[in-house]
Amino acid sequence: MSSNNNDYDHSTYARRCASFGSCSNTFLLKHQDKAFIEKMVEKQVELLGGNRKLYNRIDKNMMKGDVDHFFISEHCAIYSWREAFFSKHFPNNSWFTVDFDNEDEFDPEDAIQQFITIPYQITRHFDRVVALASAKVNAELSWLKMQTYFEGNVLLSCEAESKYKWKGMTVDFEEGDDEQEILAYCKDINLGFSKVAHMIAEVHQTGPKKLEEMALKAVLLHHISSDLPPPDYLPTKIYKK
Repeated sequence: MSSNNNDYDHSTYARRCASFGSCSNTFLLKHQDKAFIEKMVEKQVELLGGNRKLYNRIDKNMMKGDVDHFFISEHCAIYSWREAFFSKHFPNNSWFTVDFDNEDEFDPEDAIQQFITIPYQITRHFDRVVALASAKVNAELSWLKMQTYFEGNVLLSCEAESKYKWKGMTVDFEEGDDEQEILAYCKDINLGFSKVAHMIAEVHQTGPKKLEEMALKAVLLHHISSDLPPPDYLPTKIYKK
């Protein structure tokens, strides 16, 4: 229906699309394949050298919008894998989102609509993304899998790309001209100066890391794997690095 029609109400139409999508997703989630879901988790764990507890930590961080600056490269590796997963299992024209503020029709090839949706979904709701991808339905209902609905969120998508994507880190924190604007942006996405500095350093890492940093990371990995709390015997200045 054209938006020029006097009877057209974009907000009502958008709500109906979102409602249809939510109902369709609820149905698909009842037919999820748990074996497939576990297999996808294992593939991500393999990226981390088989460390399941480190994966759980990174997954939890992404759901909350947190990042551990000692494991930036690991966060980025998981994020990159999830981007590829979404692209493979939800190719163009197999999903949609609803922009309540934009009356233009949804275009799966539109970079803006992809940006406000995919980063948000693969960090905050990746468990649901995988479950929807795994759903098995009868042939007569297969069209539902070509109409998968994903909510978008501009701020949380920006946050995800800034924290977990190498290119996003470089663009957002190095190419901005207005220092106050960058600081305000960091505040919006709850990212302190120390973590920004670590991210930029990680992006431009050319040689081997300092022995001190490598040792501390090894200690942290050990405690993650052993379910122990962070060691309290390390000097305070080490924690601040």
